[in-house]
Amino acid sequence: MMPLTFPRSVAALLLRFAIWIAPHDTHDWGHGMLSELNHVEGHWSALLWALGGAGVLAKHAILALILPGSHRRTVSTASELFAKEPPMRKTTLAVIASCVVASLLFFLAPVFRQAFHVSLAQWHDVFHVKQSFGYPVPDPELDALAKKAEQNHDPELLAFVAIRERNQSESVRLADEAVHLDPNLTWLYATVAVHWSSFPELDRWVPALQKFDAQNALPYLITAEKIDIDQVVRESVPHRVEDEPAAWKDAMAGAFQSSKLDDYLDRRKEIDRRVLLHYRLDDPFQALADDCWYRLPSYGVSDSSQYAKLLIESGNSLEASGDHKGAAEKYLAVARFGQLMGPTDSFFLSREIKEDYRQLGTLAERNGNNTDAAFYASLSVQLDRAAEKQLASWRSDSRGSAVSRWNALLVRLSGLALLFCGALLFICAIGVMARGRSTRLSSLRPSPLSLVVGCSSAIGLLLASAVLLVSYLPYSELLQRFISTGDESGVPELSNFLGNTRVPLGTREYLGVSNAVFHFWFAVTVLCALALLVAVVRHVQTRPRATMTT
Repeated sequence: MMPLTFPRSVAALLLRFAIWIAPHDTHDWGHGMLSELNHVEGHWSALLWALGGAGVLAKHAILALILPGSHRRTVSTASELFAKEPPMRKTTLAVIASCVVASLLFFLAPVFRQAFHVSLAQWHDVFHVKQSFGYPVPDPELDALAKKAEQNHDPELLAFVAIRERNQSESVRLADEAVHLDPNLTWLYATVAVHWSSFPELDRWVPALQKFDAQNALPYLITAEKIDIDQVVRESVPHRVEDEPAAWKDAMAGAFQSSKLDDYLDRRKEIDRRVLLHYRLDDPFQALADDCWYRLPSYGVSDSSQYAKLLIESGNSLEASGDHKGAAEKYLAVARFGQLMGPTDSFFLSREIKEDYRQLGTLAERNGNNTDAAFYASLSVQLDRAAEKQLASWRSDSRGSAVSRWNALLVRLSGLALLFCGALLFICAIGVMARGRSTRLSSLRPSPLSLVVGCSSAIGLLLASAVLLVSYLPYSELLQRFISTGDESGVPELSNFLGNTRVPLGTREYLGVSNAVFHFWFAVTVLCALALLVAVVRHVQTRPRATMTT
């Protein structure tokens, strides 16, 4: 508990510090204020008294620094700084109070609170430096949800948190607990494993996944990636795909022989929607967290490409030896897997798949089957068109629409304006109360500058609130439509908007967050160093010097 005399102790310390930085010819007045402090009744009244005196001394210190000699005034002149303040105009007070109250009323609307939360997203990585450089940072909201899920034994909420948890061991633990409560959530193992790639529990998870969904290629790709990572850790990466271990080849063979490649995205979305509705979660970044997760393991495309080349080379060898049937089986395995991957992931295997179609067409021509040869040629053309379409889609998504970029800019600027105007209002209020040594409106005598700054800040606060609400409202509707009905038509636009709001002002892309972190804290450090330098210089300039006697 804070001692009762703490405010008076702070007041005395504040006055002493103000006397220390003030010009030497104001020290007598400052010491007089310090002596009067002992006679002020009430500890908080003493603190207000000290704030007023410290403000006067600080003014003299600043004037002495900017305009040497301008601070040479008598104590009575210093005291007149309070007396010359005009009484507060009722009209100005009414304007300030109305704007502040109206701005605070905005926060009663859940949509506005959500918009304000989104506007602060640009500062998340700036103040969480560790996360900007790849270190997990605790998320209080996720931690609270995890505790609630464990208390309620809710497997779906556990799965929801496990997918979003940025700490590997915690994510794995929560996934294990969710599957233990509901074995139908075994697919969650695949989602978590795709993100974290390699951890001891995979040796137990992969067999469970293969038993849960025997025809899915994803568990085999997860196994192959774990082998890749183990090789990297041991620094024994094979230079040729032929030198890969038998376990890797068996895993890739299992993937290419599977009848489907399911990333369980639809199941994740259903879980998300049910949890968001049941627990009434309104954080858009949590609602669209699936955008941060990959469909395949990070080594999945590379492994698939290498194994496809291996099969094509094996087919070439069989074809050269006259085994056309064996060659066709190798080529068809590559073609089937390309179809499983879909247009997005097969884009990265387009070269291998096109070569495979060419080999199949050539083999069909040699066997006199011109219909099949034409069919494979048409598949190759379709693959080129799909690749061009996918590339154009990615370019469009990376740029985003001009509307979403503009609205994201307005949201970020409005959030910054709210913080800035609110801080100015708070400083003005504290300054006026400190100088008036009272919290009663009738006793407050602000300067014209305080009135202008306060009124401007209040109006700016109201305008920023209105702009923030109007800019965010369409995206709130897209989010609610997705959560309530599952309508995903507006999700790309919403995702692009949220991605732009994460970018700190002054940077052009999300990859520039690390630079923004560095520049922000570098500027803070420089300003603190300059403030310290000014204080030291002023101390050296104003401290009394001993006179030498002869």
